[in-house]
Parts: sequence; C-alpha cells; structure tokens
Amino acid sequence: MDFSICLPLYQRKPYAAVQNLVKQAENLGVDYEILIIDDASSPEISEANRQFFTKLSKVRYLVLAHNIGRAKMRNLLASEAKGQYFLSLDADVHICKNDFLPSFWNQRQSGAVIIGGRKLAPLQANCELRWYYAKQRESLSLKNRRDKPYASFMTGAFFCERSLFQKLKFDEDIIGYGHEDTLFGFGLRALEIPLIHIDNPILIEADDSNSDFLEKSKAALRNLKIVYTKQPVLARDIKILDLALKIEKAGFSPIFTLLYRPFRMTILKNLLSSKPNLHYFDLYRLNYLLRIKLTQ
Repeated sequence: MDFSICLPLYQRKPYAAVQNLVKQAENLGVDYEILIIDDASSPEISEANRQFFTKLSKVRYLVLAHNIGRAKMRNLLASEAKGQYFLSLDADVHICKNDFLPSFWNQRQSGAVIIGGRKLAPLQANCELRWYYAKQRESLSLKNRRDKPYASFMTGAFFCERSLFQKLKFDEDIIGYGHEDTLFGFGLRALEIPLIHIDNPILIEADDSNSDFLEKSKAALRNLKIVYTKQPVLARDIKILDLALKIEKAGFSPIFTLLYRPFRMTILKNLLSSKPNLHYFDLYRLNYLLRIKLTQ
C-alpha cells in the first residue's frame, strides 16, 4: 500500500474532513487507506462514528477499550497503518485546500519529514486566550518556520515514510496534553532527519475555552518538566524553560513568587477575559513552572 492517512480520535465526529480526504485520495490515484483509531470515546459517539465510517470502503475505524493518550496513540496508528507513507492528522483540523493531499504526496522525500503549517478559523467567544496564543505563537509564516525548522514542529499534520517515523516515535512517558511534539521535533534534529516546511496549511479552530486552556497549559508545563529531565540541552531552545531554570538556579524563585502573588487575581481575571494579555500569560506559566520545581 502507498499511503496511510491516520487520525487519532476522541469525542469528535470529523465527518466532513474524512469525506474531503477520501475525495482527494481517490483523485490522487494511489493505493491508500484512512485509518481512524478512537481513543475510547463515549459509546454514543463511537457508535455514531462506526455507522458513518463503515460506509466508506477505504476507511478503517478502530475503537479502544481504554484511553491511552496522545503519544501512545500516534505510535499505535503507525504500527497499525499499512502504507509506505504516513500522514498523521489531528481529528479536530479542517482541510482547507483542494490539493492538500497532493501537496504532501507530490513533495515527498525519502528520509525527510514534511509539515505544512496552520491557519486559524475565526475567533469564538470565550476562547480568546487559546485563539490569540495560536495566532501569535503558533500560526507562523513559512519563512519563520523555515528559520527554526525543528522548533516549529507540531503534530497537527505531518507526512513521512512510516518506517522513518518508527525509528523515533513519540515518547510514551509524555501523557496528556502538551510537548510530545517538542520532544519529537528535537529528536528529529538529533538524528539529523530533515524537517521540510511547505505551504500546505490545515485550518484549526482554537476552540478551547479560556479556563480549559489554562488547565491544559498547566498540564503542558508538567510535561515540559519531563522533557527537560530527558533532554536538558533543550532548555536553550525553549525561552520560558530557560528563564525558569535561570531564576530557579539563582535561588530567586521565592522572590518571584512573592512578587507575583499580589497580582495573581488580576492576571487570572485578564486571562479569562475577552482581551487576554499574552505577557500576563507568560507570567502565569512562568510562576507555575517555578512552583513545580524543575530541578527537583
């Protein structure tokens, strides 16, 4: 088989995206499959998905009995896939180009990983923090992504030979939300695997509520601590980690916490508002990093 298009699924019904992928894959004229693995969604959602996907002849839909998390799911998709080439997609993305699959397929290179970038759907009410963070920190131009290729790796959509992915895989110690892509991206750099950035974006909703995104951000910072313990050298590439380590190693963590405390509620109120300040968000995350004590 030439091509496996793989989606990890949890509590979603990505019907329009899958139909679009089927149409593009059929027009591509290759032997393909669309592999969807459901990470133990609710019975109502998994049954609705089963009824929909079983009508599509080249879609395989598997449901797990227990939730295994993001990193293990990516690795499982690669082990279950049958294609020589492997496109990994997040289930919450939207396909916004009619030549999305051909753009990856026609630019394939043996021994390289290709990613296409992302663009944002319109802002939704009560999701301002996630949206502005995605706009200013994640939705980078092609030039900016190429300037720092490995720092710009994200899991929304990436394409490579399946055998190449299996050389590295995602670190399964990274559980829950955040930074499994950080470790993977810098793993590519360590192995000197080319990471090629092209202009082939997915559309993302950035639809986490402000409060949910704050909780996810704390989970991501806990994962960042794990990333640091595994690869301390990465501190120089991640600004907030580098700064937190400098403060901690200088013994200034108690002073920072003391200075932060009077402003804590003001910062939190702003981050939950319709006009969040990303500098406040940086302070919020830095304070949390110092509280979890990176070097202990």
